[in-house]
Amino acid sequence: MRACLSEQMRCADEVSIKEFSISGIVLMENAALGIVKEIEKEMEGGRLPKEGEASLICGTGNNGGDGFAAARHLASKGWRTVVFICGDEKKITGDALINLNIIKKLGIPILSMEDSNIEALDIMFGRSHMIIDAMLGTGFKGRLKGNYETIVDKINKQRKYVLSIDSPTGLNCDTGFAEGSCIKANKTVALGLPKIGLVINDGPYYCGELAVCGLSIPEQAYDRVGISRYLTDRDYVSGCIKPRKAHGHKGTYGRILIAAGSKGMEGAGLLAAKAALRSGAGIVELAVPLCSFDAVRGVIPVVITRGLTDDGEGCLASKSSGEIMLALRNASVFLMGPGLRTSSQVKEAVFDAAISCNKPAIFDADALNVISEEPAILLQRRSATIITPHPAEMARLMGISTGEVQGNRLEAAESFAKKYRVIVVLKGYRTIIASPWGETRINPTGNPGMGTAGSGDVLGGIIASFLAQGMSPMEAASCGAYIHGAAGDRAAEKYGQWGMVASDIIKYIPHTIMDIGGK
Repeated sequence: MRACLSEQMRCADEVSIKEFSISGIVLMENAALGIVKEIEKEMEGGRLPKEGEASLICGTGNNGGDGFAAARHLASKGWRTVVFICGDEKKITGDALINLNIIKKLGIPILSMEDSNIEALDIMFGRSHMIIDAMLGTGFKGRLKGNYETIVDKINKQRKYVLSIDSPTGLNCDTGFAEGSCIKANKTVALGLPKIGLVINDGPYYCGELAVCGLSIPEQAYDRVGISRYLTDRDYVSGCIKPRKAHGHKGTYGRILIAAGSKGMEGAGLLAAKAALRSGAGIVELAVPLCSFDAVRGVIPVVITRGLTDDGEGCLASKSSGEIMLALRNASVFLMGPGLRTSSQVKEAVFDAAISCNKPAIFDADALNVISEEPAILLQRRSATIITPHPAEMARLMGISTGEVQGNRLEAAESFAKKYRVIVVLKGYRTIIASPWGETRINPTGNPGMGTAGSGDVLGGIIASFLAQGMSPMEAASCGAYIHGAAGDRAAEKYGQWGMVASDIIKYIPHTIMDIGGK
């Protein structure tokens, strides 16, 4: 499913109207029908009564027009609807004015700031079963002021069921941040496409459940606008996970070489190896410094283990890169980084391996920490490259602060991906997967319990496995993040977010893949 900036949605609306002759009044009517359909789902689920009273707080733009049209449809289904116009009614024009005049003729009660005391809202809200927020459109930026701020605060204090149209009032739909007061909705119905700010940063908190009403805007309109950001969904992942062939064998599903570990950090490589196997990889070989070899040998019986020359202090020696290249002759995918540490010799080994390896590769953890000293090394890679940094690692790679990365995660991931021609998997809440060619995906799965040691190693193993089994690099990165998060969600249901550990995520990888369509 695509996700867009507010200006891109405005342009797509314009293309639909001008090039496909879908009038604005039709789009507004489709919006109202979609909104009421989502309300009916809440009735069926018992969260709203079959008939009740709804307060619709409408602004003077098209968002308010959507609210006027929704009020009409709700009234036709037996709901008592009261409309409150926030703003100067004289500013209402076009399609919104048409729908306002319709509800006036139908006798739907309408209050406005001009003829009603704002305190009357407390009475209106008090007897309502549902409050519909149709105050401001997706172009809103900054802080709410005056009556808007007062109304939003009143709505939030009511603790009634709140549905926001297109975006909760007060939320910046492009950044996902609220600078001041903001509606805390139970459900938000995004019109056309979900806006980027609804699915990142604070957006999901304020949106509540996110539903999408497509408005019947043709995909060609979105193509014309150039919308290339997506919210990864179950259907996308299901389409990438192909049924296994009856005559398949271990060689069919790829061979992964994992270079990982150091003295005392052997668990990182083991987690990645086990995750790769549980994600369907045919053969996994784990290469560690000789000092760590005995600690990993036989821990996972089906994993091939290999010792690499160490530096005498528990880390890889620089000359181990030659041994890695020999091992890579039989591998189809290379994963490097978990638990390596960052000595000068590790740096040499990572740089040599990155340049010499002509296989698709994933660089994670300490491999990224040493690459951050000379990120241009990535431009010397001859095959597909995926990097999986957490925000602090991303900051080191870019030479900026972690706060700057977190302040605009999309821009950070996208700019680095284009500059260094790699796929960036920027981990964290709503993991960002950015490609060098401009396609970006936002991952919706996962939970705070996954902020635990080793979780990133598990992700690296899943991505390597999917890549080895034939997915494209972007598919492997996107599906890997989705499965990783979904397995983490299942682990949280079993163990709770406080008590889950990385190995719990691995337990649920097979079940998650099966549920999505993998046999």
